[in-house]
Amino acid sequence: MALISYSDALIALRAEAMLQAVESVDLYALAGRVVAEDVVAGISVPSFNNSAMDGFALQASLTAGASETAPLTFAVGDCLAAGDVSASVSVSVIAAGNSLGQAVEIMTGAKVPDGYDAVVPIERVSCVRDVAGKTLEIRLSHALRAGENVRYAAEDFQAGIPVVSRSTRLHAGHVAALAATGVGTVKVYKTPTVAVIATGKEISDCHGQPLADGEIYNSNAPYLINQLNASGLAATYAGNIGDDEAHFARLLDELSEARIIISSGAVSKGRWDFIPEILKQRGARIVFHGVAIKPGKPVLFAVLPDGRYYFGLPGNPISAAVGLRFFVQPLIRAILGMPEEQFLAIPLAQAFNKKGPMFHFLKAKRVFDENGQARLDVLDGQESFKISPMLAMNGWALVEEKQSNLASGSLVRFAEADLFSTNE
Repeated sequence: MALISYSDALIALRAEAMLQAVESVDLYALAGRVVAEDVVAGISVPSFNNSAMDGFALQASLTAGASETAPLTFAVGDCLAAGDVSASVSVSVIAAGNSLGQAVEIMTGAKVPDGYDAVVPIERVSCVRDVAGKTLEIRLSHALRAGENVRYAAEDFQAGIPVVSRSTRLHAGHVAALAATGVGTVKVYKTPTVAVIATGKEISDCHGQPLADGEIYNSNAPYLINQLNASGLAATYAGNIGDDEAHFARLLDELSEARIIISSGAVSKGRWDFIPEILKQRGARIVFHGVAIKPGKPVLFAVLPDGRYYFGLPGNPISAAVGLRFFVQPLIRAILGMPEEQFLAIPLAQAFNKKGPMFHFLKAKRVFDENGQARLDVLDGQESFKISPMLAMNGWALVEEKQSNLASGSLVRFAEADLFSTNE
């Protein structure tokens, strides 16, 4: 097979990407969805000046000179809970006795009355109460600053200002911001549906049951589906076709609702590696078959006549994992309108000698030293059949064609093991 470079494969793949359709989704189902248009704040947040404390609202200028030795006394008028509004409250000066003005008892989140510009916490004043527990007056032993313990209107968000921009993959923090600013529904790209096919008569889906001689348990399909579903994508298992070409051809028709079809195995040059030929017979256009990478060299990407995308991943477990992370995921990003993924450059903890000129995807673990500096460990057991290092890895080291004998401290790119970064 004629090999192309990984960078050329990505260019070819992205050129085939057609954006998903758009749908409106309410706040309770937005996590993991990708925004199809900029969303602006419907209101300012806070929408009014409110108290950050349970305490008493005052006019700061009236508290000048208050001290431990010369406390000031304020009569207490209204009492406002969150949600209360009092139009009758004012800052009128009380001439009687030693009271300078009127305080308002106020709870956290309540609207600060007009004319008031500071709140003193209840624990920082002395209270005089009647027999029913109502606060009649307070004594203040320190001066207040204007704005103290007040949350000002529009301090968090301003109405009409973008909250999230197009192509953002939403997390719960985005949803909280949208909800607070009065946004009820958001236009997002529809989640692509994915179907996973296993191949090979040696593959057994009877996990927990004894294997027949020559069989192996299917690890690729559970891995692929769990990775996809954990990322918010709708993935289902279409079953194992064994080495049955007719079954595969029928399945291509049956999976008409799947935007992306992924198979593992049967894409190399063996006698039963029939997938490329059947795809061609069904009118599929093979975009590439064979990329100069390790592991996963025989990876195949095709477009079916009706626009569905097909990925033929090699059968070795790590080759299949690489195919999902570094081929399927970039296509998904593209059809969801997301920008190309950016990888961190992290220094190697130990020297690494790459064998051969191909682009390598290596099982790796990002660790932090005592100073909080990231280092990258390339794990033992890089063979494509070895699953055990995946128990320790948290990502992949990307060693490019031009990189070979890498000394400790050399920078290599690092991709998180999950399909999407938690920062997206």
